[in-house]
Amino acid sequence: MIVDVSNKVVVITGSSRGIGSELAKAFAKEKSKVVINYFNSKDKAQKLFREISKCNQDCMLIKADVTNPSDVSKMYHEVVNKYGCVDVLINNAGVCDDNLIQMMPLEQWQKVIDVNLTGTFLCCREFSKIMIKQKSGKIINMASLKGQEGAVGQINYTASKAGIISLTKTLAKELGQYNIAVNAVCPGFIVTDLNRHDKYKIEIAENKSILPINSNLNELMNFIIYISSNLFIGISGRVFNLDSRL
Repeated sequence: MIVDVSNKVVVITGSSRGIGSELAKAFAKEKSKVVINYFNSKDKAQKLFREISKCNQDCMLIKADVTNPSDVSKMYHEVVNKYGCVDVLINNAGVCDDNLIQMMPLEQWQKVIDVNLTGTFLCCREFSKIMIKQKSGKIINMASLKGQEGAVGQINYTASKAGIISLTKTLAKELGQYNIAVNAVCPGFIVTDLNRHDKYKIEIAENKSILPINSNLNELMNFIIYISSNLFIGISGRVFNLDSRL
């Protein structure tokens, strides 16, 4: 069985670093037409673009704030004007800004909700336009196990990820008639730029009180490539938990 995603146009939001960066590299190696999206991390994004261009020159680098409707619309039109289609949208852009509820100002709450949840909504709304027109497409939303289980001091983050799960299920019902599959993926604990400075969480992970550290990065890449391929059909509105707890 050959998993083939060559020539697929794959848009990955927040792909200048962390999981998004690894996804961009993986899809580029598989000869997909990868759209790298960044907002703040210009140097990292450009370095990543140069790296993947060595093995795949048919990729794009676009600066866009996923919380800004105008930026998202501009990114959408740049992609469609270049490629004429979008096969896969991976909503990966996300932030984490922790605090206990009594210590969390509204601005701290709103920032995480805006990027994680509203950003996913805006990108889904925009990029589903071309998918509806072409009557095909896949949307993969990066959620989290914490969106199902909760986590002390992360009420904004967990609420945003729970919202993504509900958004996924509803959007699958709305877009199914156009042959568009919408699914969510909840990775286990992986050290990324989002959490690598959180010594408390990493120590817990190493003690296996929660998910083992870096236990599923390769599996995550392989799984997302698989569900982006034509081998994965007829499944939508699902939440896939990729943890390694026994």
